[in-house]
Amino acid sequence: MPCILQMTDLHLMSDPAGTLKDVCTRAEVERVIAYIREGVDAGRWSFDQIVVTGDLAHDEQRETYDVLRELLGDWLPKCKLLLGNHDNRPFVREAFPDLASDEPDFFTFSCRVGNWRLIGLDSHIPGEVEGLLGERQLLWLTEELRSHVGQPTVLFLHHPPFEVGSAWVDALGLRDAQSLLQVVAGVPQVKAICCGHVHQDREKRIGDLQLLTTPSVVIQFGVDSPEFSLDFIPPGFRILDLDGNVFRSEVVRLPE
Repeated sequence: MPCILQMTDLHLMSDPAGTLKDVCTRAEVERVIAYIREGVDAGRWSFDQIVVTGDLAHDEQRETYDVLRELLGDWLPKCKLLLGNHDNRPFVREAFPDLASDEPDFFTFSCRVGNWRLIGLDSHIPGEVEGLLGERQLLWLTEELRSHVGQPTVLFLHHPPFEVGSAWVDALGLRDAQSLLQVVAGVPQVKAICCGHVHQDREKRIGDLQLLTTPSVVIQFGVDSPEFSLDFIPPGFRILDLDGNVFRSEVVRLPE
């Protein structure tokens, strides 16, 4: 049974002491990775793929992506990366040429894990907080789904295609969310869409399709808040179990 690890919203900085809302992001990412590695060493988890869904960096500096590469270390052969609004697409391509897609305008992936298909989408708009996939990428997704119609599928991207109930962050979402949902409507092989961006654990169902957001590995945003607020709960990540044609997932948070 394939098992996937999703981490998101690392907000790393080239300055090892750099902070976001008074939290040292480098230290938090290191703490989460150490916790996951301890679980792997103890036999609690064994991951076939690791997907990091954007906001890899916060300062958009080239050297920050080298820091991420070092932190991932021996995980790299199992890793797939996606871009968030804080990222720099050219710098990510330079730092991770082994993970870059052939399409220079997008940083996407499509891979098989067991009998499942994992597809990563690029919602990054340079200089913008909101996300956009665009017609050309949605056509690529349509062709990928047609080419692998027999494989149950999970989609990954940074910006969620649904509102989470926090007005301020919902205003900064995926501009063409409805276009994405139209592509997957009536395509039963797509079991779930997993995202980041909102620093919250949220879920919505459309029929059998699960729409999920995953907590940040650094800081958490307040749930159902009309204005920006923080929720002082531990960072977390998502584990996906792909059992036959059945999708199951859980959010794991670090101990208090």
